[in-house]
Amino acid sequence: MESEGLVIVQRFRPDRFFPAEQQQRLQTLMKRWRAARDHGESLSEAERAELDSLVAAELEATARRASAIAEGL
Repeated sequence: MESEGLVIVQRFRPDRFFPAEQQQRLQTLMKRWRAARDHGESLSEAERAELDSLVAAELEATARRASAIAEGL
């Protein structure tokens, strides 16, 4: 059985779906989260909530990006 698929590689550059400000903040919070984790600590509740929100926004941006690409095919 053969199947076809499309693979899209995102280079994590800012775009209209997830702008530079959000991307930079996500990277900053991910670095803080990793450092905290490595030291047996955690982020503050506000930072965790912001990180969760940015991850959700990036996931939504990924879906919108994929939809825009599919519409262009």
